[in-house]
Amino acid sequence: MPTVLTSSQQTFVDITDQRKLSAYITSNLPKTQSENPNVLPHTYVPSWAETHLVLTPVLFLDQTNLELDAAGVTITWKRKDGTGAEASLISGETVSGGILTVSKDKLAASSSGMLTYLCYVSYYDSETRNTVNISSDITFTLVRNAENAKLCLVNADTYVFKYNTSSALVGATQATLTAQVQGVSISKWQYKNSSGAWADYPTTQDNSSITGGTLVVKPTHTVFFNNVAQIKLATDDPDVYDTVSITKIYDGAKGDPGVAGGDGQGGLSVILGNEAQTVACNANGNVAAELTVTIPFTAYLGIEQVACTCTVGTLPSGVTVKSNTAATTSKSGSVVLVFAANANLGGASVLNGTIDLTFTVSGKSVVKKFAWTKSSKGSNGVNAVVFSIYAPNGTVVQNQSGSLTLATSAYSGATPISTATYQWAKYEGGKWVNISNATASTLTVAGADIVNIQSYRCTMTYGGQQYTDVITVEDKSDPYVSEMLSIGGFTVKNNLGGVVPYVIVRTNRQEVDPLLGSISETAPSSPASGAFWYKVDHTAKTVTLMKYNGETWVAATEKQELTYTWYMQDKDGQSVEYEKTGKVIYLSAEDIDSLVTLQCDVSK
Repeated sequence: MPTVLTSSQQTFVDITDQRKLSAYITSNLPKTQSENPNVLPHTYVPSWAETHLVLTPVLFLDQTNLELDAAGVTITWKRKDGTGAEASLISGETVSGGILTVSKDKLAASSSGMLTYLCYVSYYDSETRNTVNISSDITFTLVRNAENAKLCLVNADTYVFKYNTSSALVGATQATLTAQVQGVSISKWQYKNSSGAWADYPTTQDNSSITGGTLVVKPTHTVFFNNVAQIKLATDDPDVYDTVSITKIYDGAKGDPGVAGGDGQGGLSVILGNEAQTVACNANGNVAAELTVTIPFTAYLGIEQVACTCTVGTLPSGVTVKSNTAATTSKSGSVVLVFAANANLGGASVLNGTIDLTFTVSGKSVVKKFAWTKSSKGSNGVNAVVFSIYAPNGTVVQNQSGSLTLATSAYSGATPISTATYQWAKYEGGKWVNISNATASTLTVAGADIVNIQSYRCTMTYGGQQYTDVITVEDKSDPYVSEMLSIGGFTVKNNLGGVVPYVIVRTNRQEVDPLLGSISETAPSSPASGAFWYKVDHTAKTVTLMKYNGETWVAATEKQELTYTWYMQDKDGQSVEYEKTGKVIYLSAEDIDSLVTLQCDVSK
């Protein structure tokens, strides 16, 4: 089998003649994003906040690629939510050099679950003094995971009000509570009164309504007992709620005893940033998906923040401690718990429970209870499956040395897929060939197997369906390097005509196996005997190497020193029956469906 020395690729595009300027948009991320509504706050895969969405326009002027910063080019971006009107970009959507970067999960705020970015391109031709205007757009859709939980979560921007030795308030003057709910509606905000019963929060100038998503708590509100205000967000499901505590702490040893977690005003206080958690469960009472819960804590002696450690008590079955970080005099500590997927938390009939947290400060101990409650199951749904290949350490090797790893990312909704089967394939000889024993979710590719460029495909089978993605890797330091050029450019119009691709090969910066003659439709004038000519015939759609015998041109019997084998992939990356050989070939517009990619392997 011939040894492949080098390989090159080039994309050819068919554009219409109705407009001289054309454009399309490339995206670094899939055009669908999955939302997991069974946790609060909701999570998104892929997350545009973690891996920014980058949209890059690709421009063509007639048959020539046009750079985004070319003279006369003006690029403007707009956005559209669903079928609504076009609007200007908003925070988290920025343009630089004509490229749009989205750094936030904008589909989360889309009422329609569909977001379109529109790119308007204007080109002023200084020669003709004409301006050409075109547009292109790309649409992203949100696919929601099946909702299976009713959830309620309350966050506060502060959990303490501090008073100095003169009983004057220092620090925060109010606490703003913010609610997030899933599958339920907010009923009202309540507080625990002096008798220990829940009562409606008083209507004040700060809170004209107690049925909204926020509540303002001030130290002057009549909701504090023993210097603690216990606040509850109630919903239309009595089993779905959340509570927080706001504590007054004092510097000094005076005042009433009974500060939560301490031994009186001016004594020891431990404040939890999360006192309770609702856990999404399925119909069997098992945890629907792995849940990580963070419990921040801060300790005070008087109003001075002090160091504090926490000891976690007995945990329900399926719950583990992921981390336990002590608090310092300047930073809060945290306990991170993991509720494992399918854990029963003590049994299907066990609907709630508490976990003891023992805090130690300066030799004294304070016990607080963290509460958890199972949520009820809601409607069933079908999750979207997103599958892609990526290279964690890059897609380039040097001088065919070392290796690189290709990995897969697969999600059903927002849940990672762990039960699929895989098959990797390599694009060679113009077709995809399965790699023996390559059935893991990752593939290690040796640098020696990469000749200039090499494409790999992975097929994942999951739920009776197959999902595929393709990635191309390259070697930057081959001893032989090839470059694909084209007489007539890299575009055709209206499916008419054709172009003439050819390959030049270099090693050590010197060309090897050069063209034997010129490439043209008409024969060279006054040729010498033995001269060569690559004859282009647009009617026959061929390129033939001709030789002048002193009187006439005849088909040459000589061949190039190297062997050139051509292959084609269509716009979806699938191989096409298109095997040609020769240093110079003819590519007909009829073979280009929107766009095709040619690959030429050069071998001895």
